[in-house]
Amino acid sequence: MELAFLKPEQVPVALAALQSVAHGNGRLTEPERTLLELVAEMHGTRADLASLPEPDPVTLAAQVVDPHQRKRLVQMAVVMATVDGDVTPVQERTVRAIAEALEVDEAALKVLHGLVNDSKLLTRVHMMRRLMGRFVGEVREAEGLKGVRKFMGPLFFGGGEDHEVAWRYKQLGLLPEGTFGRAYWEFCTSRRFAFPGEPGGLPERMVFHDFGHILSGYETDAEGEIQQGAFQAGFTRTDGFSFLIFVIVQFHLGLKVTPIAAPRTGLFDVRKVIRAVERGAACRDDLSARWDHWAWVELPLAEVRERLGVPPLQA
Repeated sequence: MELAFLKPEQVPVALAALQSVAHGNGRLTEPERTLLELVAEMHGTRADLASLPEPDPVTLAAQVVDPHQRKRLVQMAVVMATVDGDVTPVQERTVRAIAEALEVDEAALKVLHGLVNDSKLLTRVHMMRRLMGRFVGEVREAEGLKGVRKFMGPLFFGGGEDHEVAWRYKQLGLLPEGTFGRAYWEFCTSRRFAFPGEPGGLPERMVFHDFGHILSGYETDAEGEIQQGAFQAGFTRTDGFSFLIFVIVQFHLGLKVTPIAAPRTGLFDVRKVIRAVERGAACRDDLSARWDHWAWVELPLAEVRERLGVPPLQA
């Protein structure tokens, strides 16, 4: 999921649209201003917000015609509506109007609707369907319902034990210090995280999340998880936005989506989160697309980061 997706001549009209979403809460807050400035910076310009054109759906649709650009702009409008932690009905309507003008069917609009109408259950359903649907579909196609139960068990029902799988991950602790696999073993062991195959461990299909923590350097507290989710959104080529909206909802808007982590509010540090997306987007491989971590575990961690193109944590 890349964030520099516009041509220079499209930036003013896109910023005007995003600013109209920001104004939907009655004023331009500091997080909203920062996000507008960062969008401009990522496209090689500065945001002179006072001189932006009046937002106009017709002009927007005429200038932004590429379907991918349109979809990404609607997704950025969704982020704008959530960035200060309070989604208003006016903001939801503004984002929906942008989506209609650009003829984009973005599933996150249902999430906004649920948030505005305080429908926690509906919001959770929409989030989980989008977040897990891809992986459940893959498992069902490859392994049938038995595979789906094995996949879902560790996440929701406390099952899914597999001693052979667990032992394979535990043996990573025998690798030399500094290797990618040893770093993963230390990551889990020092935090008392269960390994895949153990009770409470992640299903193997989702272990890329923890390996992603090793590569990114982000911690596992709530602030670290929102940045890790953004990093994950960046490297995921198929609907990376689902990971970004998930961590915003869970760790910024305070709505519990997954049983694994407690919800928090107010953790959307705009510059850190956008930087995390950019770092993930720079990664040369999509770690969520059945990336074979076993082919890398014996290599030095620094070499893995270099070969994958992961930028340093501190730019």
